Amino acid sequence: MTATSLPLVLIPGFMCDGRLWHAVQPALSTISPLILCEPLQGDSIEAMAQQLLPQLPEQCHLIAFSMGGYVARHLAAIAPQRVRSLSLLNTSARASSVEEVQRNQQQIRMLLTFPYRGQTRTALQRAVHPAHPEREALLDLLQTMSLDLGVERFRQQLSVIRADGHAELAALRCPLLLLASRNDQMRTLQETYNMQAAAPHAVCHILDDCGHMSVLEQAERVSQLLLDFLTRSSTAAPTSARQ
Repeated sequence: MTATSLPLVLIPGFMCDGRLWHAVQPALSTISPLILCEPLQGDSIEAMAQQLLPQLPEQCHLIAFSMGGYVARHLAAIAPQRVRSLSLLNTSARASSVEEVQRNQQQIRMLLTFPYRGQTRTALQRAVHPAHPEREALLDLLQTMSLDLGVERFRQQLSVIRADGHAELAALRCPLLLLASRNDQMRTLQETYNMQAAAPHAVCHILDDCGHMSVLEQAERVSQLLLDFLTRSSTAAPTSARQ
């Protein structure tokens, strides 16, 4: 099996499921079989990674979005022999801030008083570029996914406190793609530049006129960047051979 025919394992982000990938699936499936991971489950990045570890084939390419990027990076650290390449989309390696932890804990407390109806439209506004022509439909999809995943998954994912992951990035030996959006209101470009500084071998692309939800907002461009990267990665030696 060649590197590009190895399975592509797709890991979703916060309160997302396989529907996150529907717009990029047609292009990616032309080169490799796809494995769409279940929504993230667990109250820590480590627990989420351990929950997904049995789903990883003997060798694969990992593609992960947002919170899923933290999980994928940890999977590459604990099972490097299985990960031929790593693609991290609209994610970060910084630790949770005190303010973020406090805000998430407040939302968890509010769940004791108010019924869960999925993420609110107001909360989701920052996820999609304000000028995207299909913005309302994308917000509908995000809201529906969060509602379908339910309150317990919401509580778990809000409970996660992320540790700094730049050392994990620096230790990676597999090909690495970093993809970010210039208009992402949930991740800063500086976070991406910090990741690139930690892993100088990474290939980095910045999408213009795109918000946080790159795989939905610019599916054609994201698909092409992934295909190009995976094709180049097919010539790289397996991780285990380079350690």
